[in-house]
Amino acid sequence: MISALFNTVDSLVSAWPGFTSGQLLIAGLSVSVGYFVYGLTGFGSSIVAIPVLTQVIALRTATPVMLILDLAAGVLVGMRGIRLVSTSELRRLMPWLVIGLLSGVFVLVAAPEGPLKLLLGGTLLIYSTWRLVSRQSFGTIRPAWSVPLGLAGGCLTAIFGTGGPLYTIYLAGRLSNADQRRATISTLITITALLRLLLFSASGLYQNPEVPVLVLCLLPCGAIGLGLGTWFRGRVSPTRLLKTLWLVLLVSGITLFARTALNLFL
Repeated sequence: MISALFNTVDSLVSAWPGFTSGQLLIAGLSVSVGYFVYGLTGFGSSIVAIPVLTQVIALRTATPVMLILDLAAGVLVGMRGIRLVSTSELRRLMPWLVIGLLSGVFVLVAAPEGPLKLLLGGTLLIYSTWRLVSRQSFGTIRPAWSVPLGLAGGCLTAIFGTGGPLYTIYLAGRLSNADQRRATISTLITITALLRLLLFSASGLYQNPEVPVLVLCLLPCGAIGLGLGTWFRGRVSPTRLLKTLWLVLLVSGITLFARTALNLFL
């Protein structure tokens, strides 16, 4: 079985010489870890996987690939708890989120990749540092926070697929029930994935022939990570594990930011 898997990978690599086995291995591991976090927390797949993916594949390839994987994961997780979803909070967030999505797609298509990678590295630095030093619980926040968090989350979701943490900050401050919060976040990710699919298709990002090949290769990796994360949720305390992960992401963000800055300015 393992031999057949390697033969399949080798045939894909041979058919698409733009990818090496090493690139696929790094991409597969990053996607597995990303969806392990998604299984534990209900978000985080892209903010974990995208910084590593962009080290081996182009950002405009990585983001559409992760969109397809997020859509599949969101359907699997969100449908199980669909009755728990808070429709009132979804209605409050969606208008601002859509505006952010439209703005983000324009930036993704029009802006050079170098500055976008700098933005990704900076976003990762800020978020991972915040998670390392902040307390784990969220206080109640006012509904008005749906405006800035929806706009910023939509924009980051369109460009990098990393708006989930901002949705989580808002919904954690609005919904006290953990199962309801997780179901609502998963449903929100699914809705945004469908909207991004339409916008990305209209903008031509899915005309890239590398995207379906990477989806085919990485879908099993995401499924394995999601299954493991879901199994571990409720069986172990994720606090220490996630602290380690945020530290790794901090290093990844520093590396991405530094490498991109050196390429741009030296």
